[in-house]
Amino acid sequence: MRFPKKIRWLLLAAVVTLTGLYLEAATRFDAAALAPVPGPLVLDRHGEILRLVPDSQGRKAVRLPGGPLPANVVAAFVAAEDRRFWEHPGVDVLAVVRAAGQNLAAWRIVSGASTITQQLARLTYPGPRTYRRKLVEMVRSLRIERALGKEEILRHYLDRVPLGYNLAGVESAALAYFGQPAARLTVSQAALLAALPKAPSALRPHGPRHARLLERQRWILGRMASLGLIDSQELETARAEPLVFHGVGGAKPVFPFEAPHFVQQALSRPGATGPRSLVRTTLDLSLQRRVEAAVRSHRNRLLKAGASQAACVVVNNRTLEVSALVGSYAYGPRHQGFNSGAAALRSPGSTLKPFLYAQALDQGFSSAAVLEDVERRYRTPWGEFLPANFDRAAHGPVPLREALGNSLNLSAVNLLNAVGFESFYGTLKNLKLINHPDRSSAHYGLGLVVGNPEVTLMQLAAAYACLANGGVFHNLRWRLDEPLDTGVRVFSPQAAFIVSDILADPLARWRVFGGSLAMNEPYRLAAKTGTSTKYRDCWCVAYSPEYTIAVWVGNFTGRPTADLSGATAAAPIAADVGRELFGGSSPAPFIRPEGVVSASVCAFSGLLPARGCSHLRQEFFLSGTEPAQSCTYHQSREPWHHLASPYAGWLGQRHRVGGAGRFRLAGFDESLAQLFTDGEEDAAALPHPVGKRVTLGLAAADHRAQSRARFPALDQGPAATIQYPLNEDRFLLQPAEEELRLTVKIVCQVPLKKVSLIIDGQEVASAGPPYEVAVELGRGRHRLMAVAPDGIGDSVTVVVQ
Repeated sequence: MRFPKKIRWLLLAAVVTLTGLYLEAATRFDAAALAPVPGPLVLDRHGEILRLVPDSQGRKAVRLPGGPLPANVVAAFVAAEDRRFWEHPGVDVLAVVRAAGQNLAAWRIVSGASTITQQLARLTYPGPRTYRRKLVEMVRSLRIERALGKEEILRHYLDRVPLGYNLAGVESAALAYFGQPAARLTVSQAALLAALPKAPSALRPHGPRHARLLERQRWILGRMASLGLIDSQELETARAEPLVFHGVGGAKPVFPFEAPHFVQQALSRPGATGPRSLVRTTLDLSLQRRVEAAVRSHRNRLLKAGASQAACVVVNNRTLEVSALVGSYAYGPRHQGFNSGAAALRSPGSTLKPFLYAQALDQGFSSAAVLEDVERRYRTPWGEFLPANFDRAAHGPVPLREALGNSLNLSAVNLLNAVGFESFYGTLKNLKLINHPDRSSAHYGLGLVVGNPEVTLMQLAAAYACLANGGVFHNLRWRLDEPLDTGVRVFSPQAAFIVSDILADPLARWRVFGGSLAMNEPYRLAAKTGTSTKYRDCWCVAYSPEYTIAVWVGNFTGRPTADLSGATAAAPIAADVGRELFGGSSPAPFIRPEGVVSASVCAFSGLLPARGCSHLRQEFFLSGTEPAQSCTYHQSREPWHHLASPYAGWLGQRHRVGGAGRFRLAGFDESLAQLFTDGEEDAAALPHPVGKRVTLGLAAADHRAQSRARFPALDQGPAATIQYPLNEDRFLLQPAEEELRLTVKIVCQVPLKKVSLIIDGQEVASAGPPYEVAVELGRGRHRLMAVAPDGIGDSVTVVVQ
């Protein structure tokens, strides 16, 4: 049927209009989408490549840096792909006519006519290769050319063009194939890259068709010369230039994969302000490699002792930049090396102690205070807590400096009991060392200071950097574009300085660590070690005003080591890393801040020297906390160190093993043999009640209220307290046993000749120093009371079943 002419024109107009509307909608583009979004290229602080992370499609892409495009690369790609690029509007009509004629003559596609702009459109909006898609691509190219300048189009193309091995863009290909940026490529190298887009997979440099690749490269060089892009001399030089590819033995190009555990952390940190395509980190690759070598050098030694992994973190204290991070011996499957020991939550052992001592100094404790390093039992919500020193010995009266320097657990728990674990919990929160905020301070209790809260090596390094920075805590920095935060003051500069001075004092740690070469380097570094329960985790943190070095040794499985400690496992690594950092020079000293004064004190009592004090030492103090009292340990013309009554039990133990030395108990005879023999005889003078129950007529209320009813003066504080057993202790009898033999231990605050022990209302013994009484208890509930001669005492209730 033949339509009238008018209808035919209307139909034609409708087809054209619909086609136009379709093309308008189908060829829309987002200018921002033309720029690729590559995976980040991670660099160290000096621009060395650490890793190129693939993008979401697995391509390895690096954008060209800002500024002029590399001239050799531009010339090579324009000659190879689109010689009239600078003249056409997005579609090269002459090339289309030429290609159409060649394809019709051969009756197959033998030539293409896609311009660089068309290729960019196809790379940005890929789809099936059909005539309809070709039309859409051509129209979109025209629209792109109207919206963008030629150089911008060329830049987007050079950032997207596929160049083999999943490499996208000339910058990534230049780095992979030639080990240098595109701006430094020679004419010959640029021509080789320009030869790849024709068939990126088939013509890849390390592929089987290497000869065809070189043939196309030579053709491109000739094309560049014929177009006047290079002269004849440059052509001859380029043809004669041998192509040397980056890598070993002509193998497949591989981007660097340096510091993998550090890179993971750097990419996961929030708050970076730079572009994701380029991440400039704080890492010093040269130092990183030296630290890796230092850590690995201990591998065989530690493997033999049951430790399969180690980690190390180095922090620049001035800037809080992480300068090096080693997460395992090697990033791989062996010994679970993909895991990072720097980021794993582990028990820190004794490494939290310096923060307790700094807090105590800020709360008014004297840095010359004498701490009681004696056995004590503590009641916790989880049961009885009996701390012990690493060497399983009790050291008696210990100056605060030596207690921290030698990492004595008994002293630390005693100090935490005085400071308050709720307050210390708050300090650890300020240092970001509490990783389970849902767990209250009561959950950790007195174990806060001996490693109950799990921390990471990175967190520990940041916390020690707080001490190096005068008590101000900052978050670690991983990228150069991360600003240093304002910080949070956790300790006073004076307390931070005194703690750092103690940790750097080799004499302060001589009692326990005097034989450790790693803990006594020729240069002064503040150092603290830690060892978790059953020797699972071994730690050492060493720091100067410039750097903090934190080391962990252990097993990712949590398996115990063969009795390794922080001093034997981690400290030697820290010492080696310190030598890499400082070389033959000494670290800068800690600068004493205003408000710290120095005074001479008795080395034993920490008080002002008296006429009988023969051993003195200089001590730093927060101004106003210097001792005002003269030494009470020594008397003129007497060789003895007179101890207060709370040390009676400790001195008795020392006497039994012949280790009392010149210590004596103040207020008693100087003959320890007579003193402790009399005390033991007194303790056994009265018969033990076996099964006898005598009531005092007290109400069955709280045991402390009952004691006050019997001893009204108790409100002023008892002179004698029962240290063991603890209130509400329960004891299980062995099969066939009807009685429990128990040693009751009493602590006296003043010299008492006798302390009466009352069980279930009956006085069973009267004990002198060391105030220990052996009793026998039958099944049931028993009330034990220790009563001083003035009627003031203490009581506990125990159950035998």
